[in-house]
Amino acid sequence: MKIQLLTLMLCILLFFSASAQKQVTHLVLFKLKAGIAKTDERYKTCLKLMREMPAKIKQIENWDMGENFSDRPIAFDVGLSAVFASKKDLQAYLAHPAHVEAVAAWKEIADWNIVDFESEKEQ
Repeated sequence: MKIQLLTLMLCILLFFSASAQKQVTHLVLFKLKAGIAKTDERYKTCLKLMREMPAKIKQIENWDMGENFSDRPIAFDVGLSAVFASKKDLQAYLAHPAHVEAVAAWKEIADWNIVDFESEKEQ
């Protein structure tokens, strides 16, 4: 009886600790390097690689990206927001060949800033 009770308590503890896990958001802002235009084929390739990632990387829970429409000089050119269930899933995404390929392509034409954070809202 004691073993069953301890097992039940452990299961409850694991359930609540797992349900309290916070989502991880990965934000990236890309700025094209001087002399690179949005008509450049390399830029189009980078966007294509980004659009293909959700179908290739199972850890991605939500994916939103787009090109900037603002003409303000401080604006970046492309924004990406990706959501993952955990830091572990983010790490798997970062190591995935599709991500590695996209990073290599972007390095040729852009600089970027990122922020990775845990959501303040619980799942």
